Amino acid sequence: MVTRKKSVKRTAEAAAIDKDEEEATQAKVPKELLVIAQEVKIVRALAGNDVAMRNRQIRKLRKWFKLRASSSFPFTEEDFMRIWKGLYYNMWMSDKPLVQEELAEQLAQMVDSFDGNTSCSLAYFSAFMRTMCQEFFGIDQWRMDKFLMLVRRMLRYVLRLLKHSKWSPELIAAFNNSMLQSVLSEQPKSRGLTMHYLDVFFEELAKAADGEITAAQVNLFLRPFVTYVATQRDAKLVAQCRTRVLYHLLYQSDLGREYSEKYNAWKLMGFPTASIDDIEKLDSGFDEEDDEGNAEEEPLRPTSLDPRAGDVDVHMPELPLNADCVLDELQTLIRTNEFNSKRRKGLRKLIQIFETYKGGEFPLGVRTMPKAEGQTLSEMVEQKVTDIEQMEDEVFGTGRKLKKLNKSKRKRLLQSINFEEVDEHNYDEVIGKALPPELQKKVKHNAKVRSSINNAWVVEEVNEADEIAEAAEAKEEKPAKPKAKKAKKEQSKPKRDDEPNAKKEEQSKEKKPEQPKGKKEEKSLIKSEAQPQAADKESTATTPANGWDAPLEAGEQEIFVPSRKQQLKQANSKVERSTPKQAERVQFATPQPGSAKRVRIVTKCNSAYPKSDYYRQLKLSPQVPYDADRLPGKSALKPHVLPGPIHPNYKGAKRLFNDTL
Repeated sequence: MVTRKKSVKRTAEAAAIDKDEEEATQAKVPKELLVIAQEVKIVRALAGNDVAMRNRQIRKLRKWFKLRASSSFPFTEEDFMRIWKGLYYNMWMSDKPLVQEELAEQLAQMVDSFDGNTSCSLAYFSAFMRTMCQEFFGIDQWRMDKFLMLVRRMLRYVLRLLKHSKWSPELIAAFNNSMLQSVLSEQPKSRGLTMHYLDVFFEELAKAADGEITAAQVNLFLRPFVTYVATQRDAKLVAQCRTRVLYHLLYQSDLGREYSEKYNAWKLMGFPTASIDDIEKLDSGFDEEDDEGNAEEEPLRPTSLDPRAGDVDVHMPELPLNADCVLDELQTLIRTNEFNSKRRKGLRKLIQIFETYKGGEFPLGVRTMPKAEGQTLSEMVEQKVTDIEQMEDEVFGTGRKLKKLNKSKRKRLLQSINFEEVDEHNYDEVIGKALPPELQKKVKHNAKVRSSINNAWVVEEVNEADEIAEAAEAKEEKPAKPKAKKAKKEQSKPKRDDEPNAKKEEQSKEKKPEQPKGKKEEKSLIKSEAQPQAADKESTATTPANGWDAPLEAGEQEIFVPSRKQQLKQANSKVERSTPKQAERVQFATPQPGSAKRVRIVTKCNSAYPKSDYYRQLKLSPQVPYDADRLPGKSALKPHVLPGPIHPNYKGAKRLFNDTL
């Protein structure tokens, strides 16, 4: 049997008493901790995996900033650091360019969500820059662009906030101090973020100001950068600040834009003058006045604050620059600080640049362009080619001509020249005149061919008289050749009067076939026979330079002396006819001492086997030449196309396919 407990009815007074007792027992939680817990809850929602939850929390955050700024718990920089931890990972997980751009725009617009509290807005931006300096090292290459875009958008909206406050010097000073503690510190945590900040600062300042800023206000922003150039130890950051801040302000001024326009025109013309000051901009004299009836107003092109892929212009107004303030700041830094010689030299160069700018002259850029005077490049190349050809002709011209002659002709040519009359100036001329006419024609022809190749087309003037003379010479030379051959053949045959002398010569040749006449004997015969001829020649009044080309005179005879090779052939043929045939010898038999045939053994190429070759072969094959216990590397049997079957229970080494190869 189940029994139920009866419900006890409590009065309102008893319930109130119990509630008071519970509150008394529980400890009170401080409101600061509750605020921090609320911030942690917001950060978890911002850095969550759910896209819808992240977007919902971004929409709530703007309202929470407005309520919190007007509450009794003001924002501290630690609060913004906690919130930016979640916002950083919110940007980290955003995908697709348009989504990232929209999120960056929303985060930058939150600068104005503190209900006019500029100190909270500056603290919000300062916490962002500190967070980026801490996390910049961990950003990969695929997420770098969206975070750099976020830095540009945040800077743009902070500068707009300063513009709405009418460029208050107190706010500008607070802004500069916060930047000197984060991105412009002496020991920056992230060099890349600092270089990006130096790139975009004055560009975004020009866009935010839109021409509504004075030179004194620009100098307030410029002062920390001048100090940064003088005190920073990193050379790359100093160079980046000098080019992207100080030189950028000079180039965007009126003098800088005028120089850029003039330089672009000078470059398009191909640098026609040696100096850029030699060209001037002239008015065309045409007034561009649109008639009301004919011309229509052109529609304004769309402008944007960010460069995009498309036909969009980026409006970049000019920032006024006062060079006196920059000069005063630089001179004060040099006077009050102790810099090394290199840093002091760089600062003095900057002072010189701004003094030139102050005098009304643009101090940067290319002013002169070296220009080759006189000849052009093609003319110089042609001149060098001709000079080299002339030098080769002077050095190698005579040698080339002499190399075309054979040894005997070259020797006769040099013998016919009187070297006592030859000088280093007329050496080529004398040898050129002494050359045979055929070779002179060939040299002239080759020179014409070379000139035609160099000049592509050559027009030659040919006289009809020269053509007729050349044709007549060619006809005379053709039939003269066979006659000379016949005369040589007739003269080579001995006459009947000299038959006994010829027979004696043949008998002497038959007796000594192995010892033919040498060159010295031939020369002695030729000289002895030529002595009476020489006496007759001396009697003649005019003798040619070369005696071999002179025709035979009355009573002279031409004797043909065969070469040594032909004499050996004739002697061997006569010996073979006179000697009887001997019995065939056994192969590889040693020659008998009385045999007619002699064997000449040339031993001049024989040499001993050097030890170095033996040592080299030992190094190449140090193994033992023969080892009886050594197994063959490959099988002597040819492998089969298909491998043999292997027993499945065999546990030996696995055989490869065709392992005998």
